[in-house]
Order: sequence, then structure tokens, then C-alpha cells
Amino acid sequence: EGRSWAEIRAARPDLFHPVTGFRIARQRAPTPRDIPPPARLAGVAETRALAAAGAVLVDVYGAFSPRYDELDGTWAERAPHLSLPGATWLPEVGRGTLTPELSAWFAAALDRLTGGDKGRTLVFFCVADCWMSWNAARRAAEALGHRDVRWFRLGVDGWLDEGRALAPVAPTPVELSAPRR
Repeated sequence: EGRSWAEIRAARPDLFHPVTGFRIARQRAPTPRDIPPPARLAGVAETRALAAAGAVLVDVYGAFSPRYDELDGTWAERAPHLSLPGATWLPEVGRGTLTPELSAWFAAALDRLTGGDKGRTLVFFCVADCWMSWNAARRAAEALGHRDVRWFRLGVDGWLDEGRALAPVAPTPVELSAPRR
């Protein structure tokens, strides 16, 4: 089942931000078997049930380029990305540190997706062995105050392993607050 996040952090503190505890290096690596509260772990069956009940599914898979176009907010894509049906793709919000602009965009996107309801269920995922969904789930729960946050650790890989279908999804453009000069 793997190690806990506390065991991994104790063994490799250099991979984590010293203040926030977010994973800041080697995002593609075996993930822990748990996540700090108030976020909670979700398996395939629970994620399927939550999706059917109207939970917001948030895919945080990285974009081809970790930078969005500052003129129109779009992300570069190298190939179509497949995700859980009905998911919204918010690229790069699971990095260990975010720019103030990307942090504000993440908060605004979650507010839009939940209709401002901090109690609405959010399910964060990526692919298996990706810490970005772990970071994003923690950020939503701890920093942004969402009260029902789940981390689908196995992500699209676990979904496929259970024989579930995936659907194409486009990265959500960053909403630019003012024209760049």
C-alpha cells in the first residue's frame, strides 16, 4: 500500500516546501497512502459514486508547457488529454508553489465550479504516481477552505484499470484580469 506522507516527508524533506508541506520536486513519483485532513482519500468506487451524485471532478494533469499564454490565457497542448467524463482540467494548479496569478485563478475556478459553495464535494486527480493532485487537494482544503475535498490517488490510470471509459477534455484557459502589456 505504500508509505504515509509523513514517512515520505521525513525520509526526503528536500522534496517538500518547509512551510506549506506541499511536494515541490519530483511530482511524478509514488504517492502516499494518505493525505492530511481535512482532505480525504477516495477510491474508484467512491469517486464513481461521488461523480454520479454531482461532485466536481478536477483533473490537475500538467500542461505541455507549465506557462499559459499571457495574451489569451490558453495552455499549449501536445495531444488530446483523456480524463474522467465530466471532469474539468485545471492544469498546473498542483505544483508545490504557484504564482500569485495562478493561485488566484485556481481559487476563482473552484468558486465558479462549486457556485461558491465551499461544502460542495471536490474530487482532485491526475494520473497514478502524481503528487500534483495531492497538492491541489490539500491547497483546496487547507488554503481555500473547501470542506469536502477528496483525493482520487489512482486518477485516470485507476479509472481505466477498473474498465471505466475516459473522455477528451480541454485545459481550462486562465482568466486574465487585465490585458498584459
